Amino acid sequence: MDISTPAADLLLLLAVVLPPRALDALGPVVDERFVSTIHGDVGPLALRRSASGRQVWVQPYSGLPSRTDPRSTLLAARELGVQRVLNWDTAVALNPLLSRGQPVIVADTIDFVRHQPHTFFEREGISGIHQSPPVCPQMSVALSQALPMAPAGVYVGVDGPRRETAAEARMFRLWGGDLLGHNLVPEIALAGELELCYAGLATVTDSSADRVSGPAQGEMRAGLEGVLEALPRFVEMLAAPVACDCAQRLSAPHKRGLLANDWWKRE
Repeated sequence: MDISTPAADLLLLLAVVLPPRALDALGPVVDERFVSTIHGDVGPLALRRSASGRQVWVQPYSGLPSRTDPRSTLLAARELGVQRVLNWDTAVALNPLLSRGQPVIVADTIDFVRHQPHTFFEREGISGIHQSPPVCPQMSVALSQALPMAPAGVYVGVDGPRRETAAEARMFRLWGGDLLGHNLVPEIALAGELELCYAGLATVTDSSADRVSGPAQGEMRAGLEGVLEALPRFVEMLAAPVACDCAQRLSAPHKRGLLANDWWKRE
């Protein structure tokens, strides 16, 4: 599929439920696209343009087993010319210091996902051990500047939609996990294989199964509104061309050759 697209190097994956007009602060929708990949179709992706001319692609995202293959989402991003991906997820708090509605910047991840593809390169016959990709430091800095009250945390990725047991919550906490969610893993590894900058933001929805949650008092609404107010600042901070070394650190000779040959477009 040949896609001619305006310059927009940021994709916002939304795994949170928002009112229809919640993203108007990023500007009106100026384009919509469907992208076909070898792992499935993705879309519609909405292109929003702010008054300053800054553009961002937006795609609703769900971590349920019936979700779009995560490989197709990242392939669509690359085909659209995206260089950076921000995944805004909801998560369960393993860390007792985190409260409902609190935004947390993902500093690192633990992969406990068992039923999702973790690599693109099995189909290419590539063997060996690859470096686990880090969260993009430049995007994380921009998030911390836009959301100065948001702490950093370790995100444990698990399969949904089942909630964790109390014993699992205690185990994940002993591992060093602060959050538990369904949408950032294995996406971060897949983004790394495509040499895309990737960052995660999670809004706490509940306490882990081994702790008692208090009654809801509007914390989620306030927390989501706080992130929505900060998103335009984050997007504007990334207006400059990509200045990080994520692609260089994640690249390898075999991957560079495959990316140069547009292998994902081959049937």
